[in-house]
Amino acid sequence: MKRIFAAALACAFLLAGCSAPAPSSGEPASMPASAPSSVPESAPSSAPAAQEVSLEDWRAAMPANAPVFTFADAEPALNKDVLWPDQVELIVRAWQGTLEEADAAFGLPAGSFSELDDPDYPPPEGAMSIHAEGYVLPKISVQQVTVEVPWVASLYDRSASYIVPAALDEQAAAALASAHYFLAHHHGAHHGLEPSDYDNATDSYVVTEGAMYTRYSELEQFLGCVFTPGAYGEMMGGPLAAGEAPAPSLFYQGEGDTIRYMMGDRGGSITFCGAVFTEPVLQPDGSLLFWQLSLYLDEDDGNFAGWGPGNVYTPVEAAATPVRLELTAGGWRVAEFSLPN
Repeated sequence: MKRIFAAALACAFLLAGCSAPAPSSGEPASMPASAPSSVPESAPSSAPAAQEVSLEDWRAAMPANAPVFTFADAEPALNKDVLWPDQVELIVRAWQGTLEEADAAFGLPAGSFSELDDPDYPPPEGAMSIHAEGYVLPKISVQQVTVEVPWVASLYDRSASYIVPAALDEQAAAALASAHYFLAHHHGAHHGLEPSDYDNATDSYVVTEGAMYTRYSELEQFLGCVFTPGAYGEMMGGPLAAGEAPAPSLFYQGEGDTIRYMMGDRGGSITFCGAVFTEPVLQPDGSLLFWQLSLYLDEDDGNFAGWGPGNVYTPVEAAATPVRLELTAGGWRVAEFSLPN
């Protein structure tokens, strides 16, 4: 099955670009009650101790304007008019382990996964595309997290709700929802903070009052509370020299701590049906790893003529992308996450 994306999808954001397999021996995470007892052997001895923090302590480390979060019980569900499939083809387009490790990571019988040869979506260097037929989607416990930024001028950007695993505590769930919000509204499907003014001299936009943040230092502070340094560092371009034009997909520091950027948008697949998660698994290094499963219709099906009222649809493919949260001195941070579509 092939999916047609806008050309800008080539620069779609995938934090860290990693697809490390989840060890079959990992424990399902109900979130560790204290700092994990095991840390990566490569961790420097001077690194600050990792610890969980409360939601309010985490918010207190953000800029003066910090999002407000509300939590509610939820049920696993797909988009409107989409039926839950009995089975799907499971695809991982950037697998870095063995086929046997993939079988174990997704709870499939040995020999379920095989390499996938798709010239339209070649895997990154050092990885392979794999797929398995007959995968049954997990129905894990989930919660709904609403992210509100009431000071933002745009009504569309002022509030959004996301489904995340119920196993995540409030701070981890809020961090993941914040990552989804920021990527969906400002750095993934759309790149930019608005309102803004266009500057002809540098062919760039300068963020103005009414945006989520107007100062580069505040934006960096917020992102540092949500993402790991390696993840949010890929969004920030640093100081912009006088007369210099910004590169796409980066936020820059302009004169007076302003935020400059080049606006951009990307498309998505019309056959997208929604997304679900696997259960978070605690890793030996203390991180949490789970998988986001984005569901799609068969675009090559001659009976599919687009979405319309009165029709129901059943997805046939689940594309798996990793989600990883790391525990730091300031609480949980998102190390890997990509938009579901």
